[in-house]
Amino acid sequence: MRRLLRDAVQDRELGDVTTLNDPSVMTALRARVARAGSDD
Repeated sequence: MRRLLRDAVQDRELGDVTTLNDPSVMTALRARVARAGSDD
């Protein structure tokens, strides 16, 4: 999970997300990170 979070914050390719119960959560997380970054 730490790798996925780091990759999401650094806007990197996520790679294997099969270990997550709901891989779509990463899409929501990336959107939230993008919104937080635009508030600066």
